[in-house]
Amino acid sequence: MTKDNPRKARIRNPAETRAKLLQATIDLIAEKGPDALSLKEAARRANVSRGVAYLHFVDRDELMSKAKSWISDQLQEGVRRFDRGASFRDRTVYTTKLVLEHPEGSQLMITAAMAGRDLDRQNPLYRLVVQMLKELRASGRVNHEVDTEILSYIMFGSIASTIMLGAHRKGDDLDKLAERFTNEWGRILREGIFVREDRPKARTRFARQAPGAAP
Repeated sequence: MTKDNPRKARIRNPAETRAKLLQATIDLIAEKGPDALSLKEAARRANVSRGVAYLHFVDRDELMSKAKSWISDQLQEGVRRFDRGASFRDRTVYTTKLVLEHPEGSQLMITAAMAGRDLDRQNPLYRLVVQMLKELRASGRVNHEVDTEILSYIMFGSIASTIMLGAHRKGDDLDKLAERFTNEWGRILREGIFVREDRPKARTRFARQAPGAAP
């Protein structure tokens, strides 16, 4: 069995070492799923010894919890900079770009939901989507037949599709990619995907619609 390199045990910057371990954890989960996580593997990826990893985290569960909180804090910082009075479309563009810029944190949330665990209600993406849905409902302009519970799952599903889009369009301009995604998502919300002769054509593009406007 190969022993850890003794030189890895030196802690010159504890905060930096901790950040490396957390980032390694996020990367590992994003690549292989939560079942692949261990302190040993996270330490290997962060290029530190297992002994150092145990100085920062008691066990795998604590490492997982702290990693989720760490990436959530990064997302939250981005949300704090966002104007809460912005239009529905601007919020959609912003959310899309946020996911494209932080796919690992977004994937953690989606992975937990798909595994049957509750969504983390403190996750900034969750809170932003919930706020958008509340505004849609409060606007009074949404089709009364809309099932908002199902719509919420569809919207969270769009986060997963955004992650895949970013993975397959690496190197693309994120602003333009977020605009493309928002334009198509908005068109589907307003017009659907099937041609219907009895549906009046939308007079105003989604980009100019008031928050929560329905076709």
